[in-house]
Amino acid sequence: MSLEAYRQFVEQEDASSSDELIRAVINSNKLTGGNKFVDEIENRIGIRVENRKPGRPGI
Repeated sequence: MSLEAYRQFVEQEDASSSDELIRAVINSNKLTGGNKFVDEIENRIGIRVENRKPGRPGI
């Protein structure tokens, strides 16, 4: 895919729900995928990347 084609894809106005999910995940620096995938990435880089609800955890 050329740079121009990628730019057009990212800038398109009529985004589908999957496009919106991808944009939201990229903007928040979070992963999409199953728990096994997310756990493997967290183990490899040593940083929590799991998408969790905002706020303090319950007691």
